[in-house]
Amino acid sequence: MDEAKRSKAISWTVKYGNVAIYENNKFPNDGLNKAGVTARTLYYLEGSPNEIIAPDSEKKELDEDHWVSFVLDNFATVAEAVDTIRSQVYIVSVVGKKDSGYSYGTPKHLAIADATGDSAIVEIQDGKVKIFHGREFQILTNNPAYQKQFANTAKYKNAEQEQLPVSWSGADRFVSADYFLRHFPKPWKNDAPTGYGFMYSGLASVVMPAGLPSPAEDTELVKKLVANLLDPNETCGGASTYWQSISDLTNKHYRFKSLIAPSDVYFDFDDYNFAKGQPVRLIKRIDLYAQEGWSGNVIPHLVAIQGDIYGQSIE
Repeated sequence: MDEAKRSKAISWTVKYGNVAIYENNKFPNDGLNKAGVTARTLYYLEGSPNEIIAPDSEKKELDEDHWVSFVLDNFATVAEAVDTIRSQVYIVSVVGKKDSGYSYGTPKHLAIADATGDSAIVEIQDGKVKIFHGREFQILTNNPAYQKQFANTAKYKNAEQEQLPVSWSGADRFVSADYFLRHFPKPWKNDAPTGYGFMYSGLASVVMPAGLPSPAEDTELVKKLVANLLDPNETCGGASTYWQSISDLTNKHYRFKSLIAPSDVYFDFDDYNFAKGQPVRLIKRIDLYAQEGWSGNVIPHLVAIQGDIYGQSIE
């Protein structure tokens, strides 16, 4: 990256320790920080994926591949994150950027939530940033635009289960997720493990099953993704949901379940030292934990690293 581009990019010092899952070893897709904030991205494209700003703007550039890190590293509440995104950064996509380190891009939208119950969805729609901020904005799938998702879901507020749409489109999965979220029972004795079980039950109702053919509109994207895999045979899952996660924002507890594992693993913040000076630690290919014979707490399997992690400078 040349100096002119570098000067426009935002930089920061990490305030809050966090755990994050990297997609394809390229960018953090999902995570939780020690303040109880979670951030997640999913594929999304509604027109131009770049925010349009005035040429003389003082805002700093934040590309989509660093959204999750930016939120988890810097903020203790959704309100703080939303205010900063509105006032201090402009968002660009990595699509077509030759200096991005790889030849394909994945336009995204962002979901944020915190321990108070506050939440927000951030999208770029035809070059304009749209932020949906409030407790009612709790669900994220893919296209179409969020206001269209909300309008479509409103049609099913009084629907019976057998009246719900059943395709694997982003719109239909959004409706199903809304239905199950509204009908979740309270956990038995209000205990966390029961809550995790209920969440996995709800997720199972909207995830894309293994072997599902890729949607026609995603054909070119899938080709590019496969071309960049170390082993193309790993695409045997088709257009399926390759992993699921649960962020317990109250108890600071993060769970991860791979498509190719019968059970999940977890990271408990109370068991980890986030003190200043501690090295960055990671597990490469966390999705293979079952094949490695791991279960339960994954903290013992973390390995300290130095220097650069997947294109991000670590100090």
